Amino acid sequence: MTLRSEVAQAMSLDTLRYSAVWEDHRLLEGALALGPGDDVLCICSAGDNALALLLDGPRSVTALDMSPAQAALMKLKLAALARFEDWDDLAALIGLRPGAPLDLYDRLRPHLDDQATGWLDAHADDLEAGILHRGRLEAYFADFRARHLADLWPDDLMDRLLACDLPGQRALFDAEADSPAFARAFQEHFGRENMEKQGRDPAQFAHVAGGDPGRWFYDRACWAFRTFPLGDNPYVQQFFFGRLHDDEAAPRWLRPSSFGPLKELLPRLSLHLGELEQLLADSPDGAFSHGAFSDAFEYMSPELSDAVFRRLAERFRPGRIAWWNLLVPRAAPADAWRPRPDLSAPLFARDRAWFYSAFHVAESLR
Repeated sequence: MTLRSEVAQAMSLDTLRYSAVWEDHRLLEGALALGPGDDVLCICSAGDNALALLLDGPRSVTALDMSPAQAALMKLKLAALARFEDWDDLAALIGLRPGAPLDLYDRLRPHLDDQATGWLDAHADDLEAGILHRGRLEAYFADFRARHLADLWPDDLMDRLLACDLPGQRALFDAEADSPAFARAFQEHFGRENMEKQGRDPAQFAHVAGGDPGRWFYDRACWAFRTFPLGDNPYVQQFFFGRLHDDEAAPRWLRPSSFGPLKELLPRLSLHLGELEQLLADSPDGAFSHGAFSDAFEYMSPELSDAVFRRLAERFRPGRIAWWNLLVPRAAPADAWRPRPDLSAPLFARDRAWFYSAFHVAESLR
């Protein structure tokens, strides 16, 4: 059984599940340590981390996704980076700044393929509203802010947290944000039952063994507020406040300072819509040296996960792979990859995207 058959039979791949990547690009950059001769295979999702890795200057980045919706979003971003002359147009197109997204899309439409325009034309309302906020997961986060935080947190809390040093931020969070009412609302909203209805597809829980994630996510959210300066954490800013305090506080690919360098590097990036197994079969042996696999392995059965790890080991040349666990532990078989906890543990301790349960780095045995 392939990953497509395990996942696609249970949930629609035509739904935009993620309009942003909620994985800290800094962990991938530290784990993979890319050089100019490296070729990277990266789960696309919303494309943010494939673009972040491209900025490290490898020879190539291949972004892979099975979802036509995610592929259409990535093609839109790539067209904007290639065709727009000003970062402001990119920001307005995706909804980071006010603007006229549909007019901007019309400028890009002649440069997009039929797959992308077919999906984007059918979702013009998402474009008009700012597609950065329209993924299923992002809408789930926005519902939490509207339903709960609007009543629980003062309107100026973000500004006052940003004005603090880290000890002051901890004190202010404890005094005004982390109330019993906040803890209850957070754990209920991000509990399994509600998450299956609004945030993730029930199929994404197929291999989750018991327990309720609400308490885990709450504890990790509090840890993030007490550990990282808010001004340097776009994931907390966007999750809890729905905005960024500064353009250069955006994820790496979206910063104004990245716009010019990315335009120059775009020829090194390719997007593949399809299955991992097929891509590996169609690629020359050793085509990839490094891989970034999001949390894809936890959507597979243990047997399929082990088989995919071994297939990657057979097809990759010497290098490293990295991936996250969210709700399901998945590690690479020891006969396929050498774990590097000396790399993964200190990186995970700095994970600003706070809700994951583990980060893994493994090295080729070749």
